[in-house]
Amino acid sequence: MNTDGMDRSRSTESFPGSYASKHSIDNNDNSMAASSSNLAGVGIFFQQDSDSNEVFVKTIVKGGSADRSGVIRMGDVVVRVDHDNVEGQPLAILRTGILGTQGTYVTLGFRRREGADITYYDVPLMRGSPEYFESLKATQPLQDEIDRLKRQNSHLETQKAHDAAELLRYRQHMDQQRKDFDQKYLDMNDLMARKDEEIARLKQELNSTGDSRREATAIRNDLLKLKESYKDDARKAEEKENLRMQYIEDLKKKMEEERQRMESQIRKLEQDLRNERRMREDAELRENRLVEDMRRKMEDDKSRKLKEQEARSKFDNERKRVQEALKLNETIAQKLKEVEPSMTQLHMQLYVPEKGTSPSPSNKISTQSNLIPATSKDDEESFFMG
Repeated sequence: MNTDGMDRSRSTESFPGSYASKHSIDNNDNSMAASSSNLAGVGIFFQQDSDSNEVFVKTIVKGGSADRSGVIRMGDVVVRVDHDNVEGQPLAILRTGILGTQGTYVTLGFRRREGADITYYDVPLMRGSPEYFESLKATQPLQDEIDRLKRQNSHLETQKAHDAAELLRYRQHMDQQRKDFDQKYLDMNDLMARKDEEIARLKQELNSTGDSRREATAIRNDLLKLKESYKDDARKAEEKENLRMQYIEDLKKKMEEERQRMESQIRKLEQDLRNERRMREDAELRENRLVEDMRRKMEDDKSRKLKEQEARSKFDNERKRVQEALKLNETIAQKLKEVEPSMTQLHMQLYVPEKGTSPSPSNKISTQSNLIPATSKDDEESFFMG
């Protein structure tokens, strides 16, 4: 189900001796999408089998939330939306639970069948269209990576819980086998006791016949062999149990190491994010200070018309301060170089010498020194937006 916009369509497939109809949900209903432009899904097309009423993943939208998680596969059956069981529910119920405001989260539970194995897992997904996630990439690349790692970690935790349940089931099975073996062993002991009683009775009859004695001996030997065979089976079962326990312990150790590695990566990414934010705040603070200095320079330049000598002295001082700021911040210096041609042109428009006169050296110096404050408001905005 791509719940950014949905409609219901029906497709029918015929097989020899059977009939199957499937209902699907697509995202082609433009009128519905227009009426709920702020609603979005998780980038999945779902389809429902009318025979079993199972709702499974038909298509995964590229760039959507499900595609970004990297966990969900086509053919997986949805069984839960947040804490609500949706098995056998109509598609309208599923749509109501999944659709929501862009940027909010919904947790979907799936069932995956691989051969004879069945796996259950949960995936937290952010609602939003592919375009919405593309817009987030420019501002939150590290946060997206952290969310992806957290989802992978959640998937590993779910897998761990499944392995623990499988281990419990196997232990219960082994306990039942052990009980059955103990019961067989007790039955064997009872049988041996009865056979011993029979042998004792036969020994009393052996005085009259040697054939009966040999037959009883053969029966007793057979029973002893059968008892040894049961002991061998018990020893083999115990060895298999030990190997199984060793394998489970190794699997737990590997999962714990993987979890610790994932947590370490998440902590490192979070630290990098904090450092980047701190550096960005420092850069903005320096830029704000420079803007304030440039604004004061422009005001001084305007007042220079009335007080030429005083303004020139103040401007020289301000220019020295700007040059000191440029030396401290190479990035800001590069930006000033980029806007210098536009400032020169503006200055020439503001200070065009009268016809028939040539600018004096002092005027040339003044012209060069006035390049910086001659920027327009648009130039300042484009500089800080960069």
